[in-house]
Amino acid sequence: MMQSTALPLPSNRRLVLYLVVLAAVLPEAITGSTPPAGWLNPFLVALLLWLYGSGVLVCRELAIRWRTGWPGLLLLGAAYGIIEEGFTVKTIFDPSMPMLGDLGWYGRFAGVNWVWTVWLMVFHAAFSIAFPIFLVEWRWPHVRGKPLLPDWGLHVVMFLLAGVAVFGYTALTPYRAGVPELAWALLTIAALGWAAYRGWGARLWRAFPAGRMPRRWVFAASGFAFFGLSFLIYALGPSLGGTPAVTFLEGGGLLAVALLLVRRASLRPDAERHIFAFVAGSIGMFAFFDFILEIAGRTASSVVGLGFILLVVWLYRKHGPAPIPISTPTPIQAPPAAVFQTEE
Repeated sequence: MMQSTALPLPSNRRLVLYLVVLAAVLPEAITGSTPPAGWLNPFLVALLLWLYGSGVLVCRELAIRWRTGWPGLLLLGAAYGIIEEGFTVKTIFDPSMPMLGDLGWYGRFAGVNWVWTVWLMVFHAAFSIAFPIFLVEWRWPHVRGKPLLPDWGLHVVMFLLAGVAVFGYTALTPYRAGVPELAWALLTIAALGWAAYRGWGARLWRAFPAGRMPRRWVFAASGFAFFGLSFLIYALGPSLGGTPAVTFLEGGGLLAVALLLVRRASLRPDAERHIFAFVAGSIGMFAFFDFILEIAGRTASSVVGLGFILLVVWLYRKHGPAPIPISTPTPIQAPPAAVFQTEE
């Protein structure tokens, strides 16, 4: 009698660990924000795991409980971007942060670095929240649409996320934003959360027209181009835009094109590999950037880029069954289709 050779499925605790680590490493390591040597600093590593880990778990668990679908998850990811960049590290408000460059003055109004803020909201929604969740659920599809935490666990990570925001605001840098700026940030976070809860992201998503789906390589190239061009549009705003309004129009148009492309794959039963191609192309852009950082003198950056390329290739080969929409409470009743699909 033949015995099954399938490996046992990991526990929820282990999957939480995988998700937390990937959510911290992906946006920080691949962009060079935390150089390879920085991962030897135990305080920094603990802070990153605390920040990104609590953020990705809160967003995922709320999206599942609220049945928001992927559009709602992206709204929650944008809200997380404000928590991180506005409260924990304060790049949204502090114009003297070295990583801002010209964006410390270009697009700054009423105490807020607006061009930087919009770009980081898009980046964090994808790289800090949606992409880690997508990749973990790609590898272990049995958890799609299922909570990883009990209700009390969600309350704990919500408390941890609030705690890292307060800790970062009070202890990491001396800059203090004014009351109007902080009120704007809190209201925007609340508005994005409310929009996700009420399903406004899904309604907007359904308003995008669906059509003929391009080949898979188009999705990979589009992911690469979207984040590459977004990086140039926002970082080189004074040169490519001239005024913040033009920069916002350029970035908004680019985002609309990317969403239109993904929408074409959102209702197709064979769309999972196309969405993976978009995610892989997006990661590939920053992996390519790591090789540029190596040439510029950032030691071992190319190793980081190569590592993420190998991770994407390995995950692609571990393709499982068709994904279950995040809006579905249990995998048994889920339709066998449609990453990014939402309930009609």
